[in-house]
Amino acid sequence: MIKKTGIVLLAVIIIALISGCTANMSAEQIAEQMKAKQDSIKDYSATMVITSSFGGKDEMAKAKIMNKMPGKSRLEYLEPAEMAGQVMVNDGKTIWSYDPKKNEVTKMGLPEINNTNPSEQDYLQSIRELLNQTDISYQGTDKFEERSVYLIKASPKKEGMMMGMHFGIWVDSENWMPLKMETFDKNDTLLSSIEYRDIKFNTGISDSEFEFKMPEGATVTTREMPAPPKKITLEEAKKEVNFSVISPSYLPEGYVFESATVFKYDKMEIVSLTYQKGSQMLQLSEKLKDDTNQAPDFGDVEKVSINGVEGKIMSGFGESKILTWNIGNLELVLSCPLSKEEMLKIAGSIK
Repeated sequence: MIKKTGIVLLAVIIIALISGCTANMSAEQIAEQMKAKQDSIKDYSATMVITSSFGGKDEMAKAKIMNKMPGKSRLEYLEPAEMAGQVMVNDGKTIWSYDPKKNEVTKMGLPEINNTNPSEQDYLQSIRELLNQTDISYQGTDKFEERSVYLIKASPKKEGMMMGMHFGIWVDSENWMPLKMETFDKNDTLLSSIEYRDIKFNTGISDSEFEFKMPEGATVTTREMPAPPKKITLEEAKKEVNFSVISPSYLPEGYVFESATVFKYDKMEIVSLTYQKGSQMLQLSEKLKDDTNQAPDFGDVEKVSINGVEGKIMSGFGESKILTWNIGNLELVLSCPLSKEEMLKIAGSIK
């Protein structure tokens, strides 16, 4: 979407780089051009279509979206059938979510931001990271739903964990908004795509579209917005959660502990431990098992054994691999660009 997301930043950077006078532009200059262009967009609406392939299974979701600057949005799912009618409304102060099958509403207040330009540093930081981590090539021009677009290919650089993956992006030439993005693995297999169809800009969307109307008889649950994770020590992380945090006794040569983060939402708690060797990184995430909310398999899946427990290694979507397994009541996920043998050695040392 047009908010300050990685996709939007990437699209804007790409166009800034291919426009005639930007060869020596700084990240700050690119951010200024981006802000100036996107400030001209007061609202937009579209049908968003997301398709993905996980474990050989194709899935599709379709939703009607509306956005009004600053900070108001509405999303209503049309497909698949089990999600049809689900609504999420952000009125600028509160996020409302509604599940019609359960007739349940979730209310989440948004924190007040006192800084008049709170995301300026996020803009610049994201731009610098993308410029450092991505090789960009201009593929030409095309049409997408009768709109003129730039065709862009973006690939993570060799030292990145996602080496081999690449992205195709269709960027609107007038509004600098990505209208379509495709993600491919290292074998050129399409993993996912997102499209904004029948998009309309600056039509004067009424504020009433972002007023949530409480369904009759609905039950309401109020939740707090989760705090953004911050880097802490391992000992601090152990005190933050209601389970025993465990860590590897073996690490490949050169890897050292960098930081821990804790994410909490509702009853869920996730601890992530990050270890680093130069620009290479491995991450271990831990949380209590939840059989009702299991993540799907994706990429190439291989079953393995860790200390007599079955696990899965998922690969084929970049240099990085993901290993998942359980220890007692804990679910563990290890992600890194190391070999299968090294990953199993690390996992086997966690007890």
